[in-house]
Amino acid sequence: MLALLCISLIAQDVSAQTFSEGEWKVIRSLSPASLQADTTNEYEQNKDSALLGQHLFFDKRISSNGEVACSTCHIPDLYFTDGLSVSTGIKPLERNTPTVLNAAHQRWFFWDGRADTLWGQPIQTIEHPSEMNMTRSDALDIIRKDEVLHSQWNNVFGAMESQQVDENAAKLSKAIAAYITQLSAADAPFDAFVAGDMDALSESAKRGLQFFITDGGCLRCHFGPWFTDGSFHSVGIPPLHGGPLKDSGRYGAIDLVTNAEFSAGSQFSNDAESMRATITKHIAKRKDDWGAFRTPSLRNVARTAPYMHAGQHQTLDDVIEHYSTLENFVSADHHRETILTPLNMTAQQKLDLKAFLESLTAPLPDEKLLKDPRQARPEHAQ
Repeated sequence: MLALLCISLIAQDVSAQTFSEGEWKVIRSLSPASLQADTTNEYEQNKDSALLGQHLFFDKRISSNGEVACSTCHIPDLYFTDGLSVSTGIKPLERNTPTVLNAAHQRWFFWDGRADTLWGQPIQTIEHPSEMNMTRSDALDIIRKDEVLHSQWNNVFGAMESQQVDENAAKLSKAIAAYITQLSAADAPFDAFVAGDMDALSESAKRGLQFFITDGGCLRCHFGPWFTDGSFHSVGIPPLHGGPLKDSGRYGAIDLVTNAEFSAGSQFSNDAESMRATITKHIAKRKDDWGAFRTPSLRNVARTAPYMHAGQHQTLDDVIEHYSTLENFVSADHHRETILTPLNMTAQQKLDLKAFLESLTAPLPDEKLLKDPRQARPEHAQ
């Protein structure tokens, strides 16, 4: 016991030499990360609902050409991204595929925040003509005619009433959201370090952490256990193929989210009076939102390249260089993020910051969540 106490005191002394008490207070605010329940989806923690959602997530039949599933763009081995600058569904798209790992923590969904709930997102993707291009009626017919899916649906929701197409579409989306909610990857070396393991981070990563919370100014947008302010910013990234800014981002999404059919305050919500719904109801449309995009979480960021809303940066080094120089910064005529100034990092600071960001990589979720459940059944064995 005395030996363990001595080791603990030594560890505390080492940490004190690296960070001030004020810095430690900030560091402790960054871990651990935990999810808050979404009261608008009563099926969010239902394991049977999540299993149905997992089946649907990997099912390519939920697309007009039978070749695109949610997992086509959200590939488990790539930390649920696709490794491409911009996604390709039924047709080429214009934005990067964000990971769905830890997505349940988000306040807004899609790069522009046009959905205010996790369950409000899947049906938009399914019906989008360039993504999966499947009507909700056709998607529900697939469930109704598939023995396994139909049985699972009845187990979770009861008998499917064929005339309740919109309500059933909401349930379909809530099942997929229940699966995505299980995709947690938030136990990284950084979290072990905050919990007391002083060896969990390299010396370079510790220096990077110190820069992150002090001179780097990264906390302005990337704070809290999820390393994001959950808001929208224009950070001066030029369009993928050059030229002036064309994507209105958050500005164009305001009308979409406030009028969304499947939203926190809609008739299909299980808590239409929630704070989530109230906030959406009172969103103001501002010209400063033009060209702004959601601040992504930095957890697992080292595994989710390319970066930015259209995959304009291929590597973490590219991202760090952008914030170091702000070279080629592009903004709308009326607005520029005033908090952004070139960091002018040294070569060592860049390496250290990258090392810290890499320390935010957690293991993938349980392997059983990374596969199409049908693969485990004998009739689908190869």
